[in-house]
Amino acid sequence: MSKISDIQELRDQRDSLMRARTILIAAKSQEDYPEMGVTPVIRHDGDFYIYPSHLASHVRAMLDQNVAQFMMIEDETSAQNIWARRRLKFTASLIDVERDSALFDLLCTQFAAEHGPTIGVIRDFSDFHMMRLVPTVGVMVLGFAKAFELRGRDLDIVAHLEKS
Repeated sequence: MSKISDIQELRDQRDSLMRARTILIAAKSQEDYPEMGVTPVIRHDGDFYIYPSHLASHVRAMLDQNVAQFMMIEDETSAQNIWARRRLKFTASLIDVERDSALFDLLCTQFAAEHGPTIGVIRDFSDFHMMRLVPTVGVMVLGFAKAFELRGRDLDIVAHLEKS
């Protein structure tokens, strides 16, 4: 990671993964086992936003903890090696976006533009929550022995993870 071009290539790979249309969710349930799910995601002003329903157990677990882990992963049909799919995983805290805010309206419009008209149907469902994900730490895997530590809201690349 010492060369500028290497760092820029890593950032480009990270940014490519962050353009995923869906995000996987994992959160610890009250019974202390993992709950998992998937939901559409958008980026707005550099932040990730999701609009999931608390009727799903993984969303209830996420809301109970106010933190969860998220993953964006390369499509398996385009992966060079199924064992080494490119992926980005991060832990994030959650901030609820108020339904009566201008930001909520803007995000619904963006969800419609990126994911189609379904948001118009579910927009007013009270079980759905518009949430901003605030990343704290993460890992980006680009292949065998190509794992990188990520930190902060912008998922800055801080270190190449190597054998200890």
